[in-house]
Parts: sequence; C-alpha cells; structure tokens
Amino acid sequence: MKLASPRVRPVLWIAALALTASSLSGCIGAVDRMDFDDQMRERGGGMTSDLVRNGFDSLAERYGVDAVAVTSVDISPIETLGVTVRDPGKPSQLDRFSFDGVILGEPSPVQVSVTENLDARSFTLDQVPALANVEKLVDDALASSGIDEGEVTGISVGRTEAIHASVMVESSRSQVLVVFDPDGTPFLVQPL
Repeated sequence: MKLASPRVRPVLWIAALALTASSLSGCIGAVDRMDFDDQMRERGGGMTSDLVRNGFDSLAERYGVDAVAVTSVDISPIETLGVTVRDPGKPSQLDRFSFDGVILGEPSPVQVSVTENLDARSFTLDQVPALANVEKLVDDALASSGIDEGEVTGISVGRTEAIHASVMVESSRSQVLVVFDPDGTPFLVQPL
C-alpha cells in the first residue's frame, strides 16, 4: 500500500476533519437540528399539500379513475395520510389506505352498515379546497387556537351534514379543536 506524500497528508486530514465536523454538528443549513425539528413539529411535522395530492393521485391511479370518492381523510405528523375510499367498482364497499408520502399501502376492508348512506358521507378532494393548502390550514389552526407553543397533532376531514376539516392543536398543557369549512375558514374553536 502506497501512502500519500507528506505534503498531501495534511490536506487529507483537514478534509476528513471538516467532513466529520459537518456530519456531527446536527445542523441543516444555518439552523440547529433541534431548532429545525421544533419548527417542523410546530408547522405540522410533514402534514403538507403535496402529501395529500400525491396520496389522492396514487389512489386514483390504483383504481384507474380521475378522482376517488372518500368518506374520511386523516393526516398525521411525519407524513402519514389515511384515507377511507369508496371502491369505484363496488360503491357499497369501503377500503382504508395509508400513504407515507411515497408508498400507498395495501387496502384494509372497512365494515359498512346496511343502513349507512355512503352517498351522503362521500366527498372528493375537489370538494375540500382547504386540502390544497394544508400548510395554511396548519398555520390558521395554530393562530386560531390561542395556544402558546402549540403543535398540530392531526387533521381529520369527514362529512356528516356538511364537510368539515377538524384540526387538533396541542401543547403540554392544552388541547384545542379548530374546525374549518371546506374552503379553509375556521368556524369553531373548541378547547378540550
């Protein structure tokens, strides 16, 4: 094994030390890693419009349709989307899917009561414009909650008489549910 010349060795050591220092510093750009994680948690921890759009695109592709009808959408921190879909080929059946930002999981069957009106509960992504800007929904929920140092811990969209997006904001001392119209206008702030 041939060693580097004495003049090259200090340069190699300096480069190795610089790489080691940068990898151990825990920094992302000019932001400390802990600060970055806190900011991500406060901003919804990966709950994004892209996550929703890509998840719905994957579902439409799986079923070979332009848009899927769903009965619920749940968005969790760290890029997790859960969707209960009405099977376009068998509209009386529901399947639950998870999407992690890249991979669409396998469907799990959902039991449906014979008296349940799936037509009245179903909606499409186009009927919930607020999901086109999840980041704004997160920001508005944080502002509306009135909780200092709050974090959005989940977003759920469902339909009873109307479609609503419910956003849970929590801190170590408080919980508040902020409910939005489909267009993203908050209409209820409920401390829990």
